[in-house]
Amino acid sequence: MFRTTQHMLFFIFVSQAVGCFAFIVNDVRMNSIKTSHSTSLLAQNNCDAHSLSPLESSVSHSGEFGRRSLFGKTFGSTVSSAAIVNYFVNAAEAKTEKAAVTKPEVVAIIGGGGRSGMDVATTLARNGVQAVTLTRTGTDPFKIIKLPESTKANLKHYAPPVDVRDQASVDNAIKEIGATSIVFAASASKRGGTAFEIDQDGAANAAMVAKKYGTSLIVISSLAIDRPDSRSFKVTNSIGGNFDKIMDAKRIGEDKVREIMGKGKGRYVIIRPGPLITGKTTLGAMDLEINQGDTVGGGLSRDELAGAVLGALQSGVAGVTVEVYRRSTHTKLQPEFAAFSGNEFSADTYSGLFSKCKKDV
Repeated sequence: MFRTTQHMLFFIFVSQAVGCFAFIVNDVRMNSIKTSHSTSLLAQNNCDAHSLSPLESSVSHSGEFGRRSLFGKTFGSTVSSAAIVNYFVNAAEAKTEKAAVTKPEVVAIIGGGGRSGMDVATTLARNGVQAVTLTRTGTDPFKIIKLPESTKANLKHYAPPVDVRDQASVDNAIKEIGATSIVFAASASKRGGTAFEIDQDGAANAAMVAKKYGTSLIVISSLAIDRPDSRSFKVTNSIGGNFDKIMDAKRIGEDKVREIMGKGKGRYVIIRPGPLITGKTTLGAMDLEINQGDTVGGGLSRDELAGAVLGALQSGVAGVTVEVYRRSTHTKLQPEFAAFSGNEFSADTYSGLFSKCKKDV
């Protein structure tokens, strides 16, 4: 009968309004002739304020509408009818909002078999996020690793091999997983491909897939990418083998991600960690510092890096590039740089670290 909920609610409102009008006419007529039947007619009328008492009671107990006194008898049945409409509309909107909030977060971790990727996976899973590892060989990195049941419940593995050099391979995996976010933790390796194949082209392929499916993308890159004259850049860039020119490859990969996703506007975060050091964090997010501009950096542990990835996801920040490191290791990247960039920021939570990030320009 009704094509939409709005049509039904409109019908209810009009019906109640017409009923009210009928009640007024009847009331005037009955008062004028003053018959003994007026009381019974009033009691039977649909617009009698007391006829709404069951609904009034249930809504008042819900709190919100009770506080606003939408069903006060002083306002009569017309106001009550409007309240009925508002009640159903607001209830429908609340249901929609709840559905949106409870949509499960599924994070696909490309390079999930590496040490950093595994730390990201366990950190996300431990914090209630469904993490799915993707590996080049298809091997489950956690197959023989003992983890708490609460963590294992949120940790999955995508069995088919995923080759980041092949965009179709990445596309199929993300589509089948139904990922809402992608973490690109892959990098060049002795068996997995060169820096230009993985850190450059692989990152671009991940961005193409993220753009296609509307997922967010977090890329783990490296400190000093924009500082080719720094010692960190020169040493890392000259390792040789499959790692040769890895800093050049990462820099091009970053540029491709920004171009594909939309520089400063797209749903991406590029995290540039400093040298990965041994040991684990003691104070969590409070140990870390976020910076921008690539003039200051330092080292951090893998679990701290994983915490930063978690924070980026939780914060919802997008279109930014940041450097992250342990505050105690804070140092300028080149002798001529100032000791402090002015973009340093710390917080009590991992998500809070990203609260003042500036968009890429």
